Amino acid sequence: MSENYFYLADLFKNYGISLVPVTLRELKDIKHNNREYIVSINSSITKYANFLKARKNFLDHMVLSKKFCLFDLSSFAMADIAAKGFRNKSYHYFQLPVELKEVVKLIALTIYEDRRTKLTWPGGIRSKLPADVGSSM
Repeated sequence: MSENYFYLADLFKNYGISLVPVTLRELKDIKHNNREYIVSINSSITKYANFLKARKNFLDHMVLSKKFCLFDLSSFAMADIAAKGFRNKSYHYFQLPVELKEVVKLIALTIYEDRRTKLTWPGGIRSKLPADVGSSM
């Protein structure tokens, strides 16, 4: 578990979002009925190496297929899937060091907007007929 977990969990709690720590194995076992939101913090070379392995084996595919939305907070370079991920709104990159309160606010806003747009029907509002149509006989 990251040293930032408890601080981040408290910040997300202020926005009504629960932060749950998971391992890569647990992440693979999740049933993907809804889009999952992942926050990854890579501040050391060992964490970054593990992150690159996870990306190669699993994460990149899930991000590009829009099953995951990845928030990458890193001291290292932006992922090579960034262009496609930005277009899909499935990859968000933050260069460390960064103010965590601001990042959490941006992440919460992104999650709320993503869920709101997913709930709206892309075809607009269904038209309705007046109540008295057909009853004038």
